[in-house]
Parts: sequence; C-alpha cells; structure tokens
Amino acid sequence: MTNAVTAGRLAGNPPSTPEQARATWPRMAGLGVLLTALGVLALTWSGTGPRLLLGVLGVLAAVWGATMLRRGRTGSVERAAAVVGASAVWFGVVAFALALLSATATGWALAAVLLLALPCLAVAAPGRRGLFLPAAGVVLLAALGLLVLGGVDVLLAGARGTAAVLVALLGLVNVAGAIGMARLARQPAPAPAAGCGGCACGAGGCGGLR
Repeated sequence: MTNAVTAGRLAGNPPSTPEQARATWPRMAGLGVLLTALGVLALTWSGTGPRLLLGVLGVLAAVWGATMLRRGRTGSVERAAAVVGASAVWFGVVAFALALLSATATGWALAAVLLLALPCLAVAAPGRRGLFLPAAGVVLLAALGLLVLGGVDVLLAGARGTAAVLVALLGLVNVAGAIGMARLARQPAPAPAAGCGGCACGAGGCGGLR
C-alpha cells in the first residue's frame, strides 16, 4: 500500500516543483479518499467490508508493483525499488485471492500483514531498526495475548479492525498530503536564472547544448 509520495521517493524524484505537484496531487487525493472509504467500510460492514478492503489493497499493490517493475527495466528506478515492486505484485495477487475465499482467510491475511509489516520495514530501513523492531515485538505480544485470552475469533476480529483503522488513517494522511501539494501546485514557476532564455530547458538544461 504505497502512496504517490512513497513511490516518488523510491524512484528518487519526490514532487518538489509546482509542475510535479500538479501531476501528483490529484492521484494522491483520489488514493486518500479511496483508502479512507475502504477503512470505514471495513469497520462498518462486517464480513464483506474487510474482504473488500483486502481485495482492493491487493489490486493497488499489484498495479503499483507492476509499474515499478516496468520502470526498473528502463533503468528509471534503482534495483532495490524494482525488487520491492516485484514483492508488491506477489503480495497483491495473494491478497486478492485470499479475499475471494472467505472472511476467515481475510482475517488471517490481515493478521499476517500486521505482524510482518514492521519487521519488513526494519529490513528496508536499517537506520530505524531501533524503532521498528521493538514496535514489532509489541504487536506480536498483543496478538498472542488476544489469541490466548480470546481465541482465534477475537484475534481475527482484532486484525480486521486494526487494519481498517490504519488504512483509514493512511487515507487521511494522503488527503492531507494532497492538500499540501495542491498549494505547491498553485505557486508560480520559478523565474529562469539570469542570462538564461529558457530555450534549452526542454533539452536537459543548458548543458544539453554542449
């Protein structure tokens, strides 16, 4: 589940100019609204809501992963980003298939995602392992506590509810980020540097004429 900003960072070019923001903020806003709606539906529509949440997340992950793989083949992103894209495609296909099976399979899938997300982040961001690994331990202990005290049904219900809340919050974060990008998009383009007529910008800058 990576938003437009995350995709930009993996590609090495996060939106930082009005032109980039104009192209990015509508997609980011749409994704935010979609994620928020999915989270709310998963919380209020028992049984079907979580399955819909998992299925749509699987489709989004597969589409994003396929995009990163295509960009990796052209060399526009780093190899690590392409590997992440391949993992996203695999996760998306599996998630969509589990969502079609049953609410129980969906609950187990969401529980697995919640348990594995922080360890995966710790591997992907070694500099923050001191934050992610303790948090992963807390999540694991909470899951074991639910399983021992309430049983499997309580564990799966907790996983579905927690995933729904997190997805809704992620959607709100995307909407807030889109608002910030929309403000950036309304800013005028910077004036050309002194002595530059702007004629070579489309050819890669003044260096492109040499």
